[in-house]
Amino acid sequence: ADIAIPDIQVLNAEKTADEVKALGRRVLAMKCDVTSSADVKLMVDRTRDVLGRIDVLVNNAGMASPPGMPFTNNTEDDWDRAFAVNTKSVFLTSKAVAPYFLERKAGRIINIASIAGPLSAVTMPAYSVAKQGVITFTRVVAKELAPHRITVNAICPGVLYTDFWQKLAQHIADTNPAFKGMTARQVFEKRVADIVPMKCEQTPEDIGNAAVFLASDEARYITGQALMVDGGCVMW
Repeated sequence: ADIAIPDIQVLNAEKTADEVKALGRRVLAMKCDVTSSADVKLMVDRTRDVLGRIDVLVNNAGMASPPGMPFTNNTEDDWDRAFAVNTKSVFLTSKAVAPYFLERKAGRIINIASIAGPLSAVTMPAYSVAKQGVITFTRVVAKELAPHRITVNAICPGVLYTDFWQKLAQHIADTNPAFKGMTARQVFEKRVADIVPMKCEQTPEDIGNAAVFLASDEARYITGQALMVDGGCVMW
């Protein structure tokens, strides 16, 4: 697939773009603040101008408030920022591409949520609520767009060793006597062993494979679903 990569950290977008180019595909890397409707409109317009059309939208922006904070310590800004990046952005991008999908009566919207939503993770209050909002938004929009053969689904990653998880694990090691002396990586590995039924760490490729499937023709009859890619943490 030819890919557009909008990112507020444009150097990250350009690095990924180099990997896509090496595979022989066209790619457009650009700076974009997905909490800004003006930026989102420009992003969609540039993508259509350069790549021709949009077939699949993947909403992968995310951020969390400082790790380990109870909601009583959260600031209003923590919540505003968490909802802007995690939830509002999904609305803005989906609204921007929907007219083109409706015109063709085809399209895929894939929203990256999190198991923090259904698990109501107390270590990340604003993030958990915002990501649960993404799941609900997914279902609402899926119902609206289903008659037009447009599918809308969410993917919920589990415990993945990202920069955020490294900071959260370090906070746990620094503040919880049960983890005293452990490195962030050791805290993370214990967390995986404690809460993941499959007892193994997941990779970014696990999430990517799920997204590729949901974008494919094989997933044409799947919509309004939140797919847990988490080693069994959430079962329902």
